[in-house]
Amino acid sequence: MDMISKRRASRTMAVLFSAALLAACGGGDDDAPASAPAPAPAPGPAPAPTPATAFATPTDATTTAQAGGIETYQYAENGAAQTAGTPAFAASAVSYGATLASAQSYAGAALRLYAPNNTAFNASGYSRMRIQLRSSTDALLLIKLQPTPVSADGCTATAEAVVSSTLSELVIDLNSTRFPLPGHCSSGTTLNTVRAGLLAVDVVNAASTAGAHDLAVGSISLEP
Repeated sequence: MDMISKRRASRTMAVLFSAALLAACGGGDDDAPASAPAPAPAPGPAPAPTPATAFATPTDATTTAQAGGIETYQYAENGAAQTAGTPAFAASAVSYGATLASAQSYAGAALRLYAPNNTAFNASGYSRMRIQLRSSTDALLLIKLQPTPVSADGCTATAEAVVSSTLSELVIDLNSTRFPLPGHCSSGTTLNTVRAGLLAVDVVNAASTAGAHDLAVGSISLEP
C-alpha cells in the first residue's frame, strides 16, 4: 500500500471512531434538553370560617330577633336608696340603668337576655362569645351565664368586661379562666355545667357609688 492509500485509510478509521464515540455518549449537541418538571398545583382556597350562631339580637326593649325575652332587674344594700330607670331601645341596643341616692356596699342594675325561644340552649360546642356592650357611666360590666333554672343568688359563671361609652363588640373565650364563679360565692353553677343548658345572659353594672349607673347591650352570638 502506497503512502496516499495509507493516509486515506487512516482518515477513514478516525471518522468511524468518532461516530462510534458519539453514539456511545448519546449523540451530539443537537439533542433536545430534558423538559422541566410540571409545577405543583396551586393550593385550594382556605375553608370559610364557621359563622357565629346568633343567641340574642335585641329588636326592642323587651324582645330579641330569636324570639327570646329581655328583662331588667336591680338590687342594692338599701333598696330604698335605688331608683330604677326605664329600659329603652335605640341604635340596635337595649339600655337600662338605676340611680343610687347614696353609696352602697353592693348594688347593681342589669339586663337579662334569654336564649332563643326562651329555651335552654346547648352551648357546649362553642368556645367564644361575641357581645356588644357600652356604658356611659362606668368602665366595668359583668357578664353572667345563667343556667336552667336561673341562679337566684347570682353565683354562676361570671366574666368581667371593660367597656366605654361607645357600643363595641367584645370577644370573650368561654373558658373557666374568663368565666369563674364570683369571688363571694363559695359554690354555684360552674361554666362546664351552665354551657349545656344556657338559659340567659345577664349583663350587670355592679357600681355601688352614689349617682347614675347605666349599661347597654347589642347583639350576642356564639362561635365554635
